[in-house]
Amino acid sequence: MDRDILRGMISEVIKELDNLSDLKNEMNEIKTETSRIFVRSMGSILHDFYNCCERIFKRISFDINGGFEESEKWHKALLFKMTIPIKNTRPAVLSEELAAELDEYLSFRHVFRNIYGFELKGKRILHLAKKFDRIADRFIKETKVFLAYLESELKKNNTI
Repeated sequence: MDRDILRGMISEVIKELDNLSDLKNEMNEIKTETSRIFVRSMGSILHDFYNCCERIFKRISFDINGGFEESEKWHKALLFKMTIPIKNTRPAVLSEELAAELDEYLSFRHVFRNIYGFELKGKRILHLAKKFDRIADRFIKETKVFLAYLESELKKNNTI
């Protein structure tokens, strides 16, 4: 792996994790409200949450895995490839359990992009919003473990 690319990737992932903290703060401001406008707002934050996760997956995939195939179901394939360690390259980025939880957010994002905001069902959004902090915190934790591995590899190879 090219050390400059790896350092750039680590910096971008850290920035995305900062963005995720901002999303958590926004969600905490509105998740007790139930009006249609607040449901739309929660939907937007949940949509952004998965976008943040996927940006990280794409960057890892391009910079470490060598890219990914853009098939019809590439979003789901990309998510689950993050659970697979690549021998002599990288460990798994996520646990299978977390990937299964994130799959719900991926499915929601697809719905969010393809319907009008007034068609959003509050029950599903409230379900995802209720567990959002827990899933976001777990995502941050597992991603930081992955970044720590990358940083240790850079140090071990005297490439920092």
